Amino acid sequence: MYTHLIIPTYRGVNPDSCLIRYSNDSYFSVADSTVLWAVPNDSNFSNTELLNNTIKTLFGRLITDASTSQNLLASGEENITATDKLYWLLQCTRDLNSTECSRCLNAFVAYLLEVYGTTIKPGLRLHGYSCFLRYEIYAFMPTDSPGGNKSNTSPTVTGGKKSPTTLIAAVVTCVAAFLIITAIFIWFQRKWSQVDGTSPLINELQEITSLEFFIYDLTALSIATDDFSDKNNLGQGGFGAVYKGTLPNGQEVAVKRLSKSSTQGAAEFKNEVDLLVRLRHNNLVQLLGCCVSEDERMLCYEYLPNGSLDKTLFATDDVKSGWLNWTNRFKIIKGICRGLFYLHEESPLKIVHRDLKASNILLDRDMNPKISDFGLARLFDRDKTHTVTANVAGTFGYIAPEYSIRGTFSVKSDAYSFGILVLEIVTGRKNSSFPGSRYMTGLTNFVWKYWSEGKVEELKDPTLEEECIEEVRRCIHVALLCLQANPSNRPNMEAVAHMLSSSSIANLPPLPPPESIWGADTSMFDDYDDDDDDDDDYDDKYGVNLSTIAAVEAAHNSSF
Repeated sequence: MYTHLIIPTYRGVNPDSCLIRYSNDSYFSVADSTVLWAVPNDSNFSNTELLNNTIKTLFGRLITDASTSQNLLASGEENITATDKLYWLLQCTRDLNSTECSRCLNAFVAYLLEVYGTTIKPGLRLHGYSCFLRYEIYAFMPTDSPGGNKSNTSPTVTGGKKSPTTLIAAVVTCVAAFLIITAIFIWFQRKWSQVDGTSPLINELQEITSLEFFIYDLTALSIATDDFSDKNNLGQGGFGAVYKGTLPNGQEVAVKRLSKSSTQGAAEFKNEVDLLVRLRHNNLVQLLGCCVSEDERMLCYEYLPNGSLDKTLFATDDVKSGWLNWTNRFKIIKGICRGLFYLHEESPLKIVHRDLKASNILLDRDMNPKISDFGLARLFDRDKTHTVTANVAGTFGYIAPEYSIRGTFSVKSDAYSFGILVLEIVTGRKNSSFPGSRYMTGLTNFVWKYWSEGKVEELKDPTLEEECIEEVRRCIHVALLCLQANPSNRPNMEAVAHMLSSSSIANLPPLPPPESIWGADTSMFDDYDDDDDDDDDYDDKYGVNLSTIAAVEAAHNSSF
């Protein structure tokens, strides 16, 4: 199977004329047969059967011609019918020997036959690091173009100085040609944008210049997922299905195919791409690329074999006991905390996720957690503590009270969601399993009841071992602090990380949670909404020792 890629930007370089490549590793004399991207000619051609036969019988000879020529190049033409001709060009980089050139071109022809074998196109360009293949039903090469199948000697260049008039004429001609081509390109680009509603989105995505990000075409992802077969379906999310796929180099990927009726529009799609392509952390899922084709939108991620946390956490007891012992659960809690701390403080951008929940936590082979699904994530200025939105988005049951009631969100909103998630991980219970959990804080109040009675042992998942009780107690304590109704009373993720790994949490008693998000005293948000950071008022009114929280936060200045 093979992957089609489109280079995000050409940066003024014609890819048919030259190649720029650099790497940390030496690549000279060894062919890289990867097909970087394919550009088919989709024009109509009536004699497709004859074209198929010509290509299939011709290219074996052409590979030999190119790989044995002095220039590692073959070009020419062949009659298809009395009136139609096939023109071709095969070329390898000059650092290769004949054997490596032949190996690279054979891989390209194999790609051609596998991807387009049943519907041979009347033209195709295959671009790679070490070789290039092109054929068309029209002449695209200058008539005096040197080719290995025509001559094994380079064309003779006559010496002598050119006259100033000749040089000026040449420069003017080149500039004029460049301006004309640029004008035509801009005209066609605008025309396509008017015809195809996704073109502006494609254009924006192609501005992304990360070397680790690719724009895949639909054919490539269809091949990788076996035409999105049910056997490769990893699950169904709110925005569409996720499929397992395999790229040509053997890399396994997860392809999220957004349903045509998905509420995740172009803005959310672009938002997720734009954020994830700039973020790199062990506890964030890695976005490899995307696909936009007609009415299809897809995201291609690294494949994580253990799936989402909710699939295991809320499974049967035998599944949980096999995979989610306390060591793994505690590792997951701390990993999620590290990922959030990176988003809030360490990343190049300050980001609030806004949709943290068990189904958005993916697990790798070693049960390390990775935060996923950044469609609702929002950027923050470093000097801002919070912002307000009229459009509350996220999952009820995980949303903080100030966000649900007033549309105010911040890094402390993520802390609230983290608190709910920790309680789910420790207890093995879904927050949504409690009656009225859409607006009631059922799991929180359930935990508070046993916590306040000193019955922590009855809160932990029955499948967990007994000796973990102290770490369970610490995690529940941290979660309850994160679930304080007043956002200013919640610790930041740096303090959370410190408390999870130490005993400094003992002097921070949490307040009882409200019976529901509507039961929260909304007056406590007034100062927060006005950006008033007078913590003494909160100490007096709500009884939480904020100076102690501040001390904990200050004590943990280094990354963890």
